[in-house]
Amino acid sequence: MSRRKKITLDDLFKHTHQLLMAAGYDQFTFGVLAAHLNVSRTAIYKYYSNKDDLINDYLTFKMNVFLKEFDEMNWSDDVEEHFRQMFQLIFKYSDVHHLSNVFLQKLSLQGKTLKDDENVSDLLHKIVLNHIRTFIVEGQDKGYFNPDIPASLLISMIFHSVMIKDRSGLSASERAAHIHDILAHGMFQREE
Repeated sequence: MSRRKKITLDDLFKHTHQLLMAAGYDQFTFGVLAAHLNVSRTAIYKYYSNKDDLINDYLTFKMNVFLKEFDEMNWSDDVEEHFRQMFQLIFKYSDVHHLSNVFLQKLSLQGKTLKDDENVSDLLHKIVLNHIRTFIVEGQDKGYFNPDIPASLLISMIFHSVMIKDRSGLSASERAAHIHDILAHGMFQREE
C-alpha cells in the first residue's frame, strides 16, 4: 500500500498561484490542483471545501505579505529613489493584484461575496493610494513635480500603472523600471 503524499498550506498557495496564472479562474479546479500536486482531491478538501475560499485565503495571505513589506520598507528621502522603490514594490506583487481583480469580478458575477468581513484588498488599496497621494502632493509642494499637472492625474497614473496588460514579456521588475522611466522622464529622446 502506497503512502499518501502530505501537502501543506504553503504547497496549496504556491500551486494555486501557478495554476491561476497559467489557466485562469475558470479553469482552476480542485481536480486540476490535485493533479498538479500529485495528491487526491480529498487532501485538498481537508483544508478547503471550495475553490473560492482557497483563492480568497491565498490572496489575503499574499496581500498581507505585501502590506508587511510595504510597512517595513526603508523609504528613501531622495524623491527619485523613493519613486523607484514604489514602482518596484507595486510591480513585485502585480500578479496578485491582477488575480485579485479577476477573482472579485468573478465573485460579483456569481452574486457571491467574500467570506471574511475584512477585505484586505480594500485596505491595501487605501494604504498604497494614500502613500502615492502623499508622495505626489508633497512632491508638488516642494517643487519636484510639475505643478501644472493635476495631482489627481499623476496619482491615478501611478496607482493604475500596475493594471497595464503585459504584452512585453518583461519581468515585473523590468516593467516597473520602464514604466517608472516613462512617467518620470517621458518617452521621447532628449538631446543633452
